[in-house]
Amino acid sequence: MNKIIKTGALALAMFGMVGCDFFEEIPGVQLDLNDTFQSRTKTEQFLNNVYTYITDDCTGERFYTNYSDRYGGVWMAGSIEANWSWDWHNSHKWNLNQTSASSSYVTFWYDHFYQGINKASTFIQNVDMNPEITETEKTVWKAQARALRALYYFHLFRSYGPIVLLGDEPMDPGMELGSLLRARNTVDECIDYIVSEFDAAAAELPAKYTGTNFTRIDRGTCKAYKAKVLLYAASPLYNGNTMYGSLVNPDGTHLFPQTYDPKKWETARDAYKAFFDEFVPTYYELHTVTTDGKTDFYESYRQITTGCYHASKENICAKNVWHGDLNYAVTPGHRQTDVGEIRGGLGFGVSQELVDLFFTDKGLRIDDDPDYQKNEYTGVPDESKYGSDVDYNDPVVPSRNYFKANTNLTLKQWEHRDPRFYVCVTYNGSTWLNTETTAGEVTTELFYNGNSGNQKMGHDAPYTGYGFRKAARSSKEVGRDNHYSNNLRLGDMYLGYAEALAECGDTPGAIEQLNYIRRRAGVPEYGTGKDPNGFDRVDYVARNYDVINLVRRERLVELALESSHFFDVRRWKVADMAVGDGWIYPTYHKGGEGGDLHGLNYRSDAPEFFEKVVMQTRYFEPRHYFMPIPDADVRRNPLMVQNYDWQVEEE
Repeated sequence: MNKIIKTGALALAMFGMVGCDFFEEIPGVQLDLNDTFQSRTKTEQFLNNVYTYITDDCTGERFYTNYSDRYGGVWMAGSIEANWSWDWHNSHKWNLNQTSASSSYVTFWYDHFYQGINKASTFIQNVDMNPEITETEKTVWKAQARALRALYYFHLFRSYGPIVLLGDEPMDPGMELGSLLRARNTVDECIDYIVSEFDAAAAELPAKYTGTNFTRIDRGTCKAYKAKVLLYAASPLYNGNTMYGSLVNPDGTHLFPQTYDPKKWETARDAYKAFFDEFVPTYYELHTVTTDGKTDFYESYRQITTGCYHASKENICAKNVWHGDLNYAVTPGHRQTDVGEIRGGLGFGVSQELVDLFFTDKGLRIDDDPDYQKNEYTGVPDESKYGSDVDYNDPVVPSRNYFKANTNLTLKQWEHRDPRFYVCVTYNGSTWLNTETTAGEVTTELFYNGNSGNQKMGHDAPYTGYGFRKAARSSKEVGRDNHYSNNLRLGDMYLGYAEALAECGDTPGAIEQLNYIRRRAGVPEYGTGKDPNGFDRVDYVARNYDVINLVRRERLVELALESSHFFDVRRWKVADMAVGDGWIYPTYHKGGEGGDLHGLNYRSDAPEFFEKVVMQTRYFEPRHYFMPIPDADVRRNPLMVQNYDWQVEEE
């Protein structure tokens, strides 16, 4: 191949990826490969283009991608965490069982990652010819491209299941048809390949990039993703999944291993240990902020999830992005003010189910805290359940107000909650976090006639009665140039390590890792006695808590609204849970990722507004553990088998 050809149609049709634009311009005009790889500038531009296929996991592309065809990702609002009021969003197609193997967004993301894979391979194959780059630079740049290729395979794997591994050679329009028709590789083959690629790349990369290069793939990134990939390999969806026993290649090869292998958990555990031994705390540590000499739990968690603090040692893999559209989508309407900075269109809501997953300030589930249960209700609550005689402020930083004294704006259930709740959720009567404008402290009203409610805002108000708040910014954080998506952070690694340790039977080790997260979050640790923050620890032994449940619940809370829930409940193989277990799903929720999703009665004013109602009925079937392989690929390739229970479309 000696040209960068825009849309290699012959090769793509042979492989089944029609419309997959592998060879679009990079950037500017069409370039001959020889020309591209003779110029240092053009070669670096090519590598930078390979990086563009990294997704915006925790904020943008995963849930709000407004391409010309509006390919909104389903990984956020396609889980029970959230809902878009905007009816064009693809998450509704996923949630309401209106997705097929020919749905445009199914094909888009499949093609997107294969484009990145092919460009990475093209770079690796050609960079050595460049006379303007040193041998050391060639080695490092090739390693970055190799790691990116492994990452894109992982993204394909977790969304579509075991996929076709293309090897090192980029696809060439001149290749013979027979060499392009390939069967899907097995789960174990995919895992082994991705892990080996991360290992090979890690051997050639520096430990950690910082400064302006902090979004570059380094050894720490490779080792972290290696551990996470092995965590997936050990999880029930991929480890002895007999439900998918019928998914076999034409030669009879099972794509999913049919025998559970507990040693895979040990392999994952060892990979996490290797990461922590080498990188923590030398290169990475949990982000913490001190205010007035005290650990500021709210601000510590808020900052690491806003996508503005590049220098934080919690960042592992990030992507520079512009979040102007996101700022609008998470900022309430606030039609009582003319300050444009705080007038948005909060079309992204979070569910009652997610609200109920957050702990109380005692570190307990709401089910286990008697003070919370005193304020529980059904139907429309009486006046004893809402309102507050005093302002409710942050207990560590009293100058930070969560909501003002009121008679009918706030539920008493929203008091004394885990600090992460106040970072993640905008609730009725809450004080908007951006207090640095001329409007000062502004109260958000989400009831029907409120300043940000449905009567004034239409579909720019959350239909759940609660708004997505995580990633919202203060005045000093709204600039275009300092935004990034934190796709993998150290908090995720602590929780992955805790899970692997728990599955290996090491309960004390798992609790130790969980307590690092809870200590930073500002909720009591597990154990007995006082924790370092002065809180009474939660005696999980006396309460007969299962450590696996503790790990899973902590993960759902710490990584809430970061595109983690969608994949975690699937790899745990609990996404079709018939009745909530009180840990992963509230006990009132039926159907796992399907069933009735609840919120507040957003079409009413208080007190009727506080009634917890069904806002959408969703569908989840066993086939929804994965997205379908695009129909065109299955049709054009007789060796390509479709995912479980997804049908080949009728012509």
